[in-house]
Amino acid sequence: MKTIQLICLLFLMSFISCKKEVTDKTFKIFHLEPNRIYTDTAVVNGKFSKRRNDFFVVKNYDINNEQHKIKIDSFVVNYVKKDSFLIQNKNVSWRLTFFKYGDGIDEYTQHEYDTDYTIHDLFSYKKEIGNVYFDTREGYRGSNYNISPDKHTSSNRKIITDYFNTNIKLQHNIKQEQNARGNFNPYTHKQDTIKVIAKFIKRIGGSKIQIVQYKFLEPITKTIVLEGDTLNIAYSIAYEPKEFPKKSMLTLVKDSVNVGLKNYYIFPDYNPEKGIEPVNE
Repeated sequence: MKTIQLICLLFLMSFISCKKEVTDKTFKIFHLEPNRIYTDTAVVNGKFSKRRNDFFVVKNYDINNEQHKIKIDSFVVNYVKKDSFLIQNKNVSWRLTFFKYGDGIDEYTQHEYDTDYTIHDLFSYKKEIGNVYFDTREGYRGSNYNISPDKHTSSNRKIITDYFNTNIKLQHNIKQEQNARGNFNPYTHKQDTIKVIAKFIKRIGGSKIQIVQYKFLEPITKTIVLEGDTLNIAYSIAYEPKEFPKKSMLTLVKDSVNVGLKNYYIFPDYNPEKGIEPVNE
């Protein structure tokens, strides 16, 4: 009799264990606190007055399952609906970042947002599933999903696009901000942006314009030669400057998902072989 009871007990425990394993395979999204809200009181060089980042971990995510991306899209829409950040604020940006579950990250992990993601092991960008980005200047800016640690794909997801296009309050705020900023659109394509800058500086700097980028993993000097409306861009590796270029004509700051802030200093007739100061040739 005791043997039968023991067998029944073992069978029941095995059944419960199997049921638990099946339950653990369900797709789940957990919010990792705290969020990050950075306030910039100066608001220079076209920066946002507030930049917000929210973080999440996704359990049982399959990179090849399109339905999982759709579930993230729906989650994003519902999450944004419950929050008034984009409606109550002006000149702000908001990024939602999703990490893979496991390898030290679960629903109880506190997100350490004041870390360098390029070198931090726990919340390395290589563990990211992807991110979704919004701002009050353009609205929904797109979703980025990682294909591999070194590759990602960018697209506008239909569910999120439809929500933003049909949200009257959001559209009203975006139009108000665009009208306040005038006709200048800071979100042109990269080559168009360089073209505009080059034409603007040509009167002072002559036919050769230099854009020096550093504080990046591989600093690059870009030599731009104007030939009518055509730009020829040549690349050469440059050492990271030890000091700030005092004679720079213009500074641009661009936010990179994986690296952080990248700084561009523009001045005429710069020769990387002779140093970081502008050289009149």
